Amino acid sequence: MDALAKIIETLAWPVTTIIVVFLLRSPLSELVPTLKRLKYKDLELEFEREANKILSEAERDLPEIPEKPKPKIEDTGIRFSRRRLDPAIEVIESWRSLELDMRELAKTNNIQIGRSIRSLIAELEANSLISKEIAKVALDLATLRNRVAHTNEEAISYDVSSAFSSSVSRVRSAMELVSEL
Repeated sequence: MDALAKIIETLAWPVTTIIVVFLLRSPLSELVPTLKRLKYKDLELEFEREANKILSEAERDLPEIPEKPKPKIEDTGIRFSRRRLDPAIEVIESWRSLELDMRELAKTNNIQIGRSIRSLIAELEANSLISKEIAKVALDLATLRNRVAHTNEEAISYDVSSAFSSSVSRVRSAMELVSEL
């Protein structure tokens, strides 16, 4: 009888923990995408802080995006809404547009580039097709994009993905200004 009591006493907390996690798995899984900080043992991920630092550098170092006049559209009273993509997908898609622009810029200027984004940016800068500031921000954005694309641990918010997309737009706009010179 004492042995059974000891077994029950030993297993009480682990079994309780498993039951609680099982019961709360749905609410917990909904919270994970909104995490701004994740800590597990010695691993601490502060993606949002690092992302905001890089994105504020983009705002500081690159010119504002010029406002393009919007065409006048007759108001029909019909409203459409677009459901937002996952923040990680927004980051990857906005990066893709920048990378395609950089590759096209290299191609139109007969610059041979490899597959590496770092070599592409270095070649564009060396040929004065982008400024040093654009190159730095583009490399930082590439680093963030890689962290999002290649790890499961990075949980980012819609605010960060919106800021990332805004920074990508700034880089693309700055590239257009440099190429016009």
